[in-house]
Amino acid sequence: MFDKYQIPREKIQQLEALLARQDIDGLLLVSREGGDPILPFLIGEDTVHLGAAFFMRDGHHIMIASQSDEKKFIPSGIFSQVLTYNKALEEVFVPVFDRLAPKKLAINVSESDVIADGLSYGLYLMLEKMLGRERLAAVEVSGESLIRELCSVKSSTEIDYLRQSIQLTNDIYDEVFSKVRCGMTEREIGDLFVAGMKARDVCNGLGKPYDYPIVCIVREGLAHRSPGDAKTRPGDILIMDFSVKYRGYISDIARTAYFLQPGESSPPAEVQHAFETARSAITAVIGFIGQGKLGWEVDAVGRKVVEDGGYPTVRHSVGHPIGRRCHDIGTALSPKRADNMASCGRPIGCNEVYAIEPTVIQDGGLPCMLVEENVVIRPEGAEVLSRRQMELYLIGCTEE
Repeated sequence: MFDKYQIPREKIQQLEALLARQDIDGLLLVSREGGDPILPFLIGEDTVHLGAAFFMRDGHHIMIASQSDEKKFIPSGIFSQVLTYNKALEEVFVPVFDRLAPKKLAINVSESDVIADGLSYGLYLMLEKMLGRERLAAVEVSGESLIRELCSVKSSTEIDYLRQSIQLTNDIYDEVFSKVRCGMTEREIGDLFVAGMKARDVCNGLGKPYDYPIVCIVREGLAHRSPGDAKTRPGDILIMDFSVKYRGYISDIARTAYFLQPGESSPPAEVQHAFETARSAITAVIGFIGQGKLGWEVDAVGRKVVEDGGYPTVRHSVGHPIGRRCHDIGTALSPKRADNMASCGRPIGCNEVYAIEPTVIQDGGLPCMLVEENVVIRPEGAEVLSRRQMELYLIGCTEE
C-alpha cells in the first residue's frame, strides 16, 4: 500500500543527521500558499495559510499552522507538536523561538539554487519584524547545503521509485522499437511513446503529462524541439530522449537508431564509429564516477573520449543528477569553473542518482549520437539502473 509519508519520514531522519554533522540546531521553513518548494518534500503536505516548521536536530520538530491547516500536519507523525495561532503567527512563533533558543538556525535562502531559496523576501522581512533584525542575523545561516544534500542523496524508497521509473522507460522504449517502421514521421513515433505512457498509467517527466519526448531525425536538426512531420527514410539517424515520472520521480534515458539503406546489414563506418565513441565515453564515465569525485572531474573523463574520437567537444554537461526533477539538485557533471558556487565542484556522494550522456554532436547532417544511461552511486562505484544500449538499434527499410 502506498504511504505518502514514507519518503518524508526517511528525509527527516536524514535531515537530523545532517544538522548534527554540520552543527546546526535546526532548519526553519516559513511558507504560505505553497510558496516553499522543499516543505511538502519534507512533510508530505503543504500550507494554505501562513505556517512555520521548525526541524530540530534533537528530533523535536514543531509545526505552527492556522487552525484550518492544523489537521493535515498530524497524521505523518513527524511533528512532536502541531501548534495553532488565532490571528497572527507571531503570537505562537516568538514563544516557540524563545523556548528553542537556537544558536544557529538554517533558513531557506540561497543565491544559486531555486529549490534552496524558498523563503520569500516578504516573509524574511516578517521574521525580522517578529524577532528583531539583530537577533535573526545572529542565528541565521543558509540552509542551501542541507537542502542540497536532502535532495541529492536519495533514500531507499526514492531509489526504488527511480528504479521503477527507469524500468518503465526501458519497457516503453522496447515497445516503441518493436513498432517503428521506416517512413513513419517524428510525430508518429512520438505517438508511440504517448500510447506507452497511457497504457502504463504514467506520464512524461517533462512538461505536460502526455507531451511528446524528443524525437529527432538528425538531418532535420538535433535540438530540444517537438517532433515534426518529417518522415524517416533509409540512411537516417533517429535520436530519442524520454523521461517517465513514477510517484514523483523522473528517469532520463536517450536512445539512437539507424535506418538501414537497401543492401545494408550494418551501419556505415562513420555512423558506427560515432556510436562506439558515445558508448565508450559512457563506459568511461560509469567506470570513473564514484564517491568523492568532483563533478568537473567526471565531466572531463567523458569529454576526453568524445574529443579523442575526433569529434567536437560535448556542448552540454556530460551528465546531471535526476530525482524529483529531470535535472535535479546535486552535483553538475560539467566543465570546471572558477566560480566557487558552481555545483560541478561538489563531491559526489553515495546514493545519488545521475544521468550520463556524453554526446557526439556535429553540424551539417553529419552523424550525431545521443545515448543516455542512469546510474546510482554505491560505495563500490556506479550501479547501472537502465538497460544499457550497447549497439545501435537497426531498422530495416524496404525499397519502394
